[in-house]
Amino acid sequence: MTVPVDFIRDFREAAPYIHYLRGKTLVIGIAGSLLSGPTLQTLAADLNLLASLGVRLVVVHGSRTQINTLAEAHGLTPQYRNGRRITDETTLTHAKQACGIVRSDIEAALSFGLSQTPLRGKPLSIAGGNFVSARPLGIIDGTDMGYTGIVRKIDTEAVRRRLDDGALVLISPLGHSLSGKTFNLSMGDIAEAAAVALQAEKLVYLVEQEGILNEQGQVLPNLSGQEARALLTGGRVQNNQQRLLQSAVNAVENGVQRTQILGGRQNGSLIAELFTRHGVGTSVARNAFMNIRQAQTGDIPDITALIRPLEEQGILLRRSREYLENHIGEFSVLEHDRRIYGCVALKTFADPGIGELACLVVSPEAQDSGYGELLLEHLIGQARSRNIRTLYALSTRTGEWFLERGFQTVPSESLPPERLNEYRENGRKSKVFAYNLGENG
Repeated sequence: MTVPVDFIRDFREAAPYIHYLRGKTLVIGIAGSLLSGPTLQTLAADLNLLASLGVRLVVVHGSRTQINTLAEAHGLTPQYRNGRRITDETTLTHAKQACGIVRSDIEAALSFGLSQTPLRGKPLSIAGGNFVSARPLGIIDGTDMGYTGIVRKIDTEAVRRRLDDGALVLISPLGHSLSGKTFNLSMGDIAEAAAVALQAEKLVYLVEQEGILNEQGQVLPNLSGQEARALLTGGRVQNNQQRLLQSAVNAVENGVQRTQILGGRQNGSLIAELFTRHGVGTSVARNAFMNIRQAQTGDIPDITALIRPLEEQGILLRRSREYLENHIGEFSVLEHDRRIYGCVALKTFADPGIGELACLVVSPEAQDSGYGELLLEHLIGQARSRNIRTLYALSTRTGEWFLERGFQTVPSESLPPERLNEYRENGRKSKVFAYNLGENG
C-alpha cells in the first residue's frame, strides 16, 4: 500500500496546532452573508470539528444581510451613518426577526454537521442567553442612531460556565440595556468585546473578502499590531475594512493573542487558517510573527528534533543533550508563530577575534522561506557585536551555500589551534570556509 505522502506531511504540520488549541477559547465572528446554503453547512461542519478537538468556541453571528432582505421586502431602504445602520422601531423589529431566523438556521446546521465529526451520535450543546448588555450609540454628527447600540459589557462568568459545560456559546448581535430596551449591535463589536473580556486565545472573523487587502488587492498575510495601526493611520485600508482591522488591532492590544481575518466562502478556510503554518487570510498579532532569539533550556527538544536527522545522515556532528545543556548560550533559534523552525550557534575561542558559525539548520517544512539567510544575518550581527574579525564555517555538503553568501575556502590550518585539534580528531575532513568581518568588526 502506498503511503499518502501529502496527507502525512499535512497532518504532521497540523498536529502541533491541534495540541496547542485544545482547551483554548476562540471567538469566531461570522458575517451574516455567509450564513445560508452550502457555505453555512460547511462552516457548521468545521465548527463541530473544532469542538471535537477540544476547542472552546464562542460564535457571534452577523445579521446585516438578513435585515436588509426583510427591509427590502417591506419596501424600505436601509439607512447608514459612518457605516453603521440607523435603527428605528421598524428596523429593530426586522433585526429581532433576522436574529431569530439566523440563529435557528445555525443550530440546525450544527446539528446536521455532527455526522462529519468524531462527535457523531453525541449532540453538541449550543448555549444562548443574555450575555451582552448594551447602551445606545446616541447621536452621530446630528443623526440620531435610534436603537443602534454599542456593547456595554459581556457577562464573562456566564459565558465561561457554558464553555466549562462543553457548550458552544452562540451570541446574536442584539443587546439589552438596564432599562429593558433592546439594541441592534455590530457582530464585529461584540466579537471583539467578547474576545477581550474572555482573554481568548484567538479572535477570528469570517467575512466575504479573503483578508485585509493592500492597494493592489492582495491579501496581507501577517501584520503586527503596529503595522496594522500604521495602515489605518495612513489611510491604506479599504473603507469597508477599516472597522474590521481596527477591531483586530484593539483585540491584540488588549490581551487577545491573535486576530485572524479570512474569507468564509472557501471550503475549509477556517481549518487551513488555524492548522497550517502559512494560513489563508490575514493574521494580526501584537508582536512580529517571526523572530530570532537567544535559545533557552526549554528549547532543547526542538533543537534536537531539528538537528537529529542531519546527525544521522552524517551532515552534522552528533551533539548530546548534555552538550546542548552546557552550550545552550551559544544557540539562537528562529520562531514563527510560536514554533521553532531553525537554529544556529556561534562558537568562540581563546582568540576573541575568531568565531565559528555552527549548527545552522532550518526545518524541511520551511526551507523555501529564506530562514537560512535570516539566521546567517543574525549570527553575523552577533559576531560583529563581539568584535569578531573572522567567522569560520565547516561543512561536508553545503559549501556552495556558504560560497554564494560571501565565504571563502581556506585551508584547515587557518583554524584556531583548539578547533584544529578537534577537526583532526573527528576525521570528517569538512571543508573550511571563512568570512572576513573586518578589523573593526
